[in-house]
Amino acid sequence: MGSGDPRVTVELRDRVAYVTINRPEAKNALCKSMYAAIRDAAAATDANPDADLMVIQGANGAFASGGDLKEILDVLENDPPAILDYEEYLPFEAVRTMKKPTIAVIDGLCIGGGLSLALMCDLLIATDRSRFAIPEAKVGIVDGHLPRFLRDIVPHATLRYWMYTGVLFPAAEAQAAGLLTKVVAPEELPAALEKLIAGVKSGSPVALQMLKHIFNEKRQLSAMTDAYLMMLQPEVLKRLQAFRDK
Repeated sequence: MGSGDPRVTVELRDRVAYVTINRPEAKNALCKSMYAAIRDAAAATDANPDADLMVIQGANGAFASGGDLKEILDVLENDPPAILDYEEYLPFEAVRTMKKPTIAVIDGLCIGGGLSLALMCDLLIATDRSRFAIPEAKVGIVDGHLPRFLRDIVPHATLRYWMYTGVLFPAAEAQAAGLLTKVVAPEELPAALEKLIAGVKSGSPVALQMLKHIFNEKRQLSAMTDAYLMMLQPEVLKRLQAFRDK
């Protein structure tokens, strides 16, 4: 199995599709082609009779640090209406609606769009050194996915604090708020993942598919309209330019 971007690799081992994000120079920030590669990997895994489930993971100290703001800024400076085409590249709905189980493996930074991607998975396992953040307000972008997705899961005071300040928070706090399935020490991650995969594989594929359908009835995902409208505001352009010029 391959992908359309070399920074996203797909490997099938023991009936598990491992999707690995590897862009270390940008802490695994996700550009359009990387998003599209993950989207396509989800579709390919779902259609592959030799794959039972999909694992999404990051390499080199990060799961993913969110969308590539420099790429977004380039679009806003040179062809603003083209930002409205961004949605067709995004993998969130493709991952969320997969019929097969999905696992996010987090070891390091998991921020913004990276957290959105992880939360589209059924199960999330993280190391205790992982850190999370929802920093979109700092650059003036309101991503409608996360506030709508999390407002019925995370206590309001906690979610507002995370989103208003963009603060980094630890894995223990993420787990306490209901975002993570399991938190382990880094050296325990491979064995814990193997055990989790074995547990999922022990279930009936038909039963798992039905459970996913039932759970997803309450996990609806909104469009990115809010974010696109915000990106077209002059203030957001100035904030993105300041971010680039740091």
